Amino acid sequence: MNKINNICISISYDGSDFFGSQSQLNLRTVQSEVSKKLDLIFGNYDDLTFASRTDKGVNADLQYFGFKKSDIDTSEIFLKFNLLSKNLPNDIIVRKICLMPNGFNVRKNVSKRTYTYKILDQKLINKLDVKKMIFASNLLVGEHNFRSFAGRNAKDKFFREIFSIKIKNTDQEVEFQISGKSFIHQQIRRIIFSLLRVGLAKEETDWLSNLIKFPIKGGSKGIAPSNNLTLKEVLYDKKHQKLLEKV
Repeated sequence: MNKINNICISISYDGSDFFGSQSQLNLRTVQSEVSKKLDLIFGNYDDLTFASRTDKGVNADLQYFGFKKSDIDTSEIFLKFNLLSKNLPNDIIVRKICLMPNGFNVRKNVSKRTYTYKILDQKLINKLDVKKMIFASNLLVGEHNFRSFAGRNAKDKFFREIFSIKIKNTDQEVEFQISGKSFIHQQIRRIIFSLLRVGLAKEETDWLSNLIKFPIKGGSKGIAPSNNLTLKEVLYDKKHQKLLEKV
């Protein structure tokens, strides 16, 4: 029986000119660009999967994709990886390749995803009550029904756990950092929008609390733009993370 290589590659990308990470018909996405080059360089392969989905305009500092390839030895895999690194477009940067155990799944085995969102508009920053937003953000940490923060395409599985929300501000920017195992479609940007409403005194913290206690689709009242959102980090359990970090 031919050996099946479970290949995992880390990348970063500027999302400005992508319609998200996942393939969409007749649209430029990260996956479509990766697929074209994999077809050309690796030939036949199976199960191309990304660790985390990102929407149109969203950046990634650390994203993973995985695929399976048989009938190839290790040295040839690394030669083809070098070709892939040189042939992807400039807005996708290839970082590293790892050969993972057969049971590893690049999406299902994720233990933590971290996103950051930056506010750079100085006029907006000057109006924000950051301390109030920090207080309000604590209401969202933990496991809750996040239906109020779900996008239109989200249909079920509204119970998610947010591990932490950190808000840092300087004279130049306000940065939100949100970590969890997984998120509903548009959940992070709807949370940011809601926290900004609290920070601008358009809503009180009780309003945010009620969105959790009495979840309703569309309750967050809006969504923050995607271009300031970045997939910062994807982490796995210790065993797999050690392999991914191995030099």
